Amino acid sequence: MARTWFALAVIVPLITITTASVTQSAHASVGGMSLAIDSISPAFARPDSTVTVYGTITNGTGSSLAGLSVQLYSSGTWFHTRDDMESYAAGTGNTPVAPEGIPDALSSTVRPGGTVSWHASFNVASAGITEFGVYPIEAVLISADGGQHGFGRTLLPFWPDDTNGISKLKIAWVWPLIDQPHRQACAALTSNDLTQSLAAGGRLDSLLTAATQHPEANLTLAVDPALVGDANTMTQRYQVAGPGWQPQSCFGAVGQPASKAARTWLTTLKTATTNQQVVLTPYANTDVAALTHHGLNPELKTAYRLGQEVAGQVLHSTFVESMALPPAGLADQSVLTALATTEHVTSVVLSSGEMPPASIASFSPDDAVTSVGTGAGIRMNVLLADDTLTNLLKPANAGMSRAAQFTLEQQFLAETAMIASEAPGLSRSVVVSPPETWGPSLALAQTLLTYSSAPWLRPVALSSLAGSHDSESGLDRKSPPSTKFSSRELSGAYLSQVSGVSDQLSTYKSMLDQAPTGYTMGLDEALAATESSAWRGGGAATARGQALTRGCGAYLSHAQSKVKIIGSSQITMAGGSGVIPVSVQNGLEQQDVQVRLSASVLPSAKGGAPPLMVSHVNELIKIPAGQTVALKIHVSSAPGGTTGIKLWLTNRGGVPLPNSEASLTVNSTRYGQDILILIAGAIGLLVLTSLFRALRRWLNGAGPAAAGTDPAAQGGADPASTGNVSGGAEDLTEAPDELADARRWADDT
Repeated sequence: MARTWFALAVIVPLITITTASVTQSAHASVGGMSLAIDSISPAFARPDSTVTVYGTITNGTGSSLAGLSVQLYSSGTWFHTRDDMESYAAGTGNTPVAPEGIPDALSSTVRPGGTVSWHASFNVASAGITEFGVYPIEAVLISADGGQHGFGRTLLPFWPDDTNGISKLKIAWVWPLIDQPHRQACAALTSNDLTQSLAAGGRLDSLLTAATQHPEANLTLAVDPALVGDANTMTQRYQVAGPGWQPQSCFGAVGQPASKAARTWLTTLKTATTNQQVVLTPYANTDVAALTHHGLNPELKTAYRLGQEVAGQVLHSTFVESMALPPAGLADQSVLTALATTEHVTSVVLSSGEMPPASIASFSPDDAVTSVGTGAGIRMNVLLADDTLTNLLKPANAGMSRAAQFTLEQQFLAETAMIASEAPGLSRSVVVSPPETWGPSLALAQTLLTYSSAPWLRPVALSSLAGSHDSESGLDRKSPPSTKFSSRELSGAYLSQVSGVSDQLSTYKSMLDQAPTGYTMGLDEALAATESSAWRGGGAATARGQALTRGCGAYLSHAQSKVKIIGSSQITMAGGSGVIPVSVQNGLEQQDVQVRLSASVLPSAKGGAPPLMVSHVNELIKIPAGQTVALKIHVSSAPGGTTGIKLWLTNRGGVPLPNSEASLTVNSTRYGQDILILIAGAIGLLVLTSLFRALRRWLNGAGPAAAGTDPAAQGGADPASTGNVSGGAEDLTEAPDELADARRWADDT
């Protein structure tokens, strides 16, 4: 006991030096010895509470150490600003503290590399802690000779018995159930990574389990419909891309059995959505800011429509449609205007950094609720998610050490108490919005939700804040800039690739004839997946998005190439007009198409367009799946020699289909025309011969004919019966000879 009090006497004059001289960290070590705080009980103090702090000491030296002790320090003065509190917790603040309680003397020796536990206590009344607020706690490791070898810091909220004049701080959670999309143009998912996350103990399972076990927290679930759709796909036999995956042909998929984890998770989610508020992100949590900034508003509208359809079909629930959750809370005036006009959004959750205080010259109590005017003249409610809390929660993961987890839990509790104590008489609120990929352990998530019911907090649903308009804080904030490109959004170069695939998809869908809704909807989902905010940040994330974009484009190009023109590339015609057979093949196995065949005459080698005329084109052609349709193209006025014709396919609106061109060469020999001229000449000769014969007969018989007398009537003999060789007999022998000569001449010619 004498040694214990001696150590205390040594510590008292040194404590102000210690807090200023150790390394700037909440947990500092000196000379290879380190001290960590693992927990505190209770997490927040009440009058006459005895606070016990628990932790560990690790010997990083090469020798055993004995005679160690731990002394606690605190103060009866609470922090007056969040900045002061956070500086202290980070190890950089010099808040005056004094020793509290009796040092904990370790009875055991700490071997090299070994770790031992410690705990020490003090009474809050003895420390002078009486007012609502947050107080400092520090633990210092003391060696046998009185040297200080490390310290740890934590924060202690205090709640008094007398709460008159204290208004509880409303706290609203945005609880993210979001994952990177696994949808692609082919039916197979990009990977099977989602299985582990949905299974017991996985990231998404832990988040959903904590949410369902703490209904008192009034959580607002932020649900990505792409996650819902992917999980629903996994409830039956499904496929994922294998090692030899070819996205253009959907070859290389690996079959997977139905996932029990996915089925259980979806069933739990359906139950949760009937009891808790749900706000849907656009499908695949698309990058709202980036799409707006690069003029892809139609894509954004499609993503919101898909989200409603997919989530509605699977969950059969109602959702808050008037609220938007831009990824990471990033949005400027142009984004807010787009959301207000196209999606009829009236409330939006933004990062508090998007609307900072207009002046920092003097302190004004903060609040989550404000509003802003949009470019469309519409006033929009804005709920500001506290940046400090978001950054505090960001590193949470299932592999955190107990000390790191405790530090996060205790600082979260202290941050909320600090916000409330800054202006305890005002009705204010705080919005907590962890990152979309947040992955705490189940224990950490449950602790945070339990702390949301601390006596100075009142959990509320997000929509209740959206309807409260501006709060009592009166803090003047800057409005978001009209347009602000952020390095954290998808780049213009990336979205340029996506835009090209979007054009491909529009063209492809326009050639389909009464395609099943599920098929075209799946294609829209695949495109929206390429626009996901999950691909932000460059590096591996963006590379995955680029691979997904290339795969989607390859699938569309491959599908479009199956609708093509087939037939001979060269046609020979005997004349200047004729019919050319052309066939159009639909190689798609399950989709009917509607296309038009277009044609144009290519310029001749001498320049200028040949007089060839093409007709019977541009008519709408319906081709069933897997079939070929034969067509006839009529051409006329073909000049002698060869003429080129370009053929291509278009959609119903006349937009050319990619890679559908074909060339055709028409060779007009003109033989048919020449033959027609010869035949016409021969016929003309026959006519002349007949006229000549008739003329000769008329001349020979002109007298009787002119007199109008019949030779037989005048008693003359019939030439045929008398054998007169100078009249009829001569005609009968000459006419056949003349006709024969004409025929022979025509044949020879």
